[in-house]
Amino acid sequence: MPDSESSPEIRAVLNRPATERLREYKYRFAQSTVFGLPVIALHYFGPSLGGPEAGRWAGMLQMLLAGWVMYVGAMGMLVEGILLRKATVDALIALLAIGLYLASAIGVVSLFATAKPSARPGMFHAAVILVITWSGIQWCRYSRIEPV
Repeated sequence: MPDSESSPEIRAVLNRPATERLREYKYRFAQSTVFGLPVIALHYFGPSLGGPEAGRWAGMLQMLLAGWVMYVGAMGMLVEGILLRKATVDALIALLAIGLYLASAIGVVSLFATAKPSARPGMFHAAVILVITWSGIQWCRYSRIEPV
């Protein structure tokens, strides 16, 4: 992999105008909200949707939907930080969200591997809320920048 400090191709891609970043955050916010709201609803209402197996299936749905939020909302911010080879706030937020997602995913997979239902809900909703909030903040921030 070429060094980002010496590669003009990587620098050219990552040094995009504010209007392009505005579009990216708007897209991240919209996708994260559309797929994240059901995750939040399942966190609060999922256990009451069914009997003893509700936790497993609500967790599985949360894992799938939140996975998409991590892919479209957090992964791009994390990869950009990796390519820049520095800890940006975007990358730290994404790393935290992905960490919450992975810890919750391990919990859901263990629910299917064991016979006992989980007494502790996952943190998918927290990961999703983090990505939605950060994308919304960045969208507002970049929308206030005048195009050059």
